[in-house]
Amino acid sequence: MVWRRLILSLLLPLSTLSALAQETAPEMLPEIIVQAPGERAVENFVGDVLDRVHGDQLARWHQPICTTLRGFSAAQAQAFDRRLQEAATQVGMEPPRSGCKPNAVILLTDQPNMLIDHMLSTYPGIFAPAGPSEVRRELAAGGTVRVWSTSVTNGAQGTTPDIATKGSAVFTSVKLAPGNATRLGSGVRADLFRTVVILDVNGLRGLPLDATADHVAMRLLGRTGEAEQTGVPTILSLFRTDGGPRPLAMTDWDRALLRELYRAPVTANADRQRRQIARRLTDTAAAQP
Repeated sequence: MVWRRLILSLLLPLSTLSALAQETAPEMLPEIIVQAPGERAVENFVGDVLDRVHGDQLARWHQPICTTLRGFSAAQAQAFDRRLQEAATQVGMEPPRSGCKPNAVILLTDQPNMLIDHMLSTYPGIFAPAGPSEVRRELAAGGTVRVWSTSVTNGAQGTTPDIATKGSAVFTSVKLAPGNATRLGSGVRADLFRTVVILDVNGLRGLPLDATADHVAMRLLGRTGEAEQTGVPTILSLFRTDGGPRPLAMTDWDRALLRELYRAPVTANADRQRRQIARRLTDTAAAQP
């Protein structure tokens, strides 16, 4: 209920921003030709963009992503969401049901800091269990795309014997049978539960809508960060400022990263998950002509 009230409360301040978004016109960047990266470059890529963990595990979605977009025109919202769902389908996720409860909200605004303050003062439970100061500090450090994801701990098969609800936040405590936890696996998994994406329209001017949607898809599906400097061509470099390559669509490397993230053992610790992802991406690099 709180989640739905937040969405409704944002309709008025964001509705005037569609005109700004519509001004964004595609500006094609030069064609990018990148040689296949080496093993070290792949390892650095995986380590850099998958560096945030929950309970020492890489979180992923285990339920369909149900989105709601505010600040976009109707046509833009439809195109943006279609791009997100196409990316979700590539990692084997089911499409959301009609009338589903949103678990991913994408907000387009020209005043991101004001919007963040409004959300924290009015609906702080959306970001629980994190406190307002922690949320404000992390989101303030973001650039054009600011992402806050909430994760919960579930059993390896999605079971949650003990569930406590406080406001709009859900906390889980999983009781493990003897022998379930090992040195290589904990018997539990980290599930992405809710994500808020705040887009600063001022930083999107000149970029195609599809490029922004692909960047958001990577940040949303894999809880990844931006890539400022990397030897791997990635849509996560869309906002890099050093003059390096900036692909305008999700690359084969991006798709491979997401694919391997969703194939990695769900109960393994983050280091083991990253090593497997990097190893399989290295094999992909070796197969490139």
